Amino acid sequence: MKGTVLFATLAAGALALSPAAPAQDLSPELQALAAKLPGTLVNDPTRLDWSTQGTKFRSKGIHDAAIPGGQAAVQFEITEAGPQPYSVQAFVPLTSKIAKGQTYTVGFYARTLQAATPDGKGTIGVRFQQNSAPWPGFADSTVKVGTDWEWHEVSGVSTSSISRQDAVVALQLSGAKQTIEIGETIVVEGSAKILGGSTPGDQTASLAASLAATSDLPPPLQGAGRLVDRPNVRDWGNSGPAGSFAELDDRTIWLGKATRYTVTRKGQNRWDVGTTIPLAEGIAEGDKLLIAFAAKTVSAGGDGKALVGVRLQSSDPPYAGFADHLVAVGSNWQLIRIQTAATQAIPAGKATLALQFAEAPQVVDIGPVYVFKAE
Repeated sequence: MKGTVLFATLAAGALALSPAAPAQDLSPELQALAAKLPGTLVNDPTRLDWSTQGTKFRSKGIHDAAIPGGQAAVQFEITEAGPQPYSVQAFVPLTSKIAKGQTYTVGFYARTLQAATPDGKGTIGVRFQQNSAPWPGFADSTVKVGTDWEWHEVSGVSTSSISRQDAVVALQLSGAKQTIEIGETIVVEGSAKILGGSTPGDQTASLAASLAATSDLPPPLQGAGRLVDRPNVRDWGNSGPAGSFAELDDRTIWLGKATRYTVTRKGQNRWDVGTTIPLAEGIAEGDKLLIAFAAKTVSAGGDGKALVGVRLQSSDPPYAGFADHLVAVGSNWQLIRIQTAATQAIPAGKATLALQFAEAPQVVDIGPVYVFKAE
């Protein structure tokens, strides 16, 4: 059963949200987390949609109940060790400026799947820095990552002031040919430790579920069922050549974030440029599902509409799945809804929604994505 596709074109301005809250105005869930931490929380641990730099790597979002502190992580496959550890980097944005002379600490979960190192451990360079030339920074450290999920911390005192716009924690990943996974990441100001030898999993294990349950739903989707993805966490498995996707701030769409996918020529496969969005639970045969996502065309040939492939599938080869659709997207933000019933089961930790863009040369923006199960 392929399902039914429904389109809703949204008038300009109709999706505008109230202005973003100041960085210190945290959601109730993050306020609860911040209250349990030393110092001041200065990042959003629910976000894993970090910007990256480099070419000889692949990354994807993963979701598994076994991942501590939120059940989500980003997997980085470094295909070749770089001439410098920072040849491939991921950047954790901060929600406040860095003040000179202040203490900052970052903590994160990580594990190594494989590493071409003498001890088999992965390596991550960690640095607080200004993410613009001349890139001043501090607390330069190298973290060795074992094969089990472990909590790591790096602390330092700032040697200069850095504006909020440029303040990041840089994770340097190309110290070895390796595949590593990095999960929940917490940054605090004013403390030389976060949780020391303990782990924050007990304090934050319910954070993902809480956020999924309380995510702001647009009016057309209220009462649509039980939400089984995290629209406010864009830890998606983007894939394609360099420059084919870019993260955007867009206050004209729900949740204020979008990803732009650029296809310069039709691919051999529709999925040559694409993304996968992890679901928070498995799918049983017969489950009734609603897929909904906001999209708009920036440029396209022919009738001016971009073509987006949509599919529910397993994250494991051969990527078995169902609900294949190819939908055309207009030039204004559209809410596309697909109703379907599962023709096969996909186990927990493997269920994903795939969006595919290489059907034609085009540029398309994708806003928040929602997947519901009928209750």
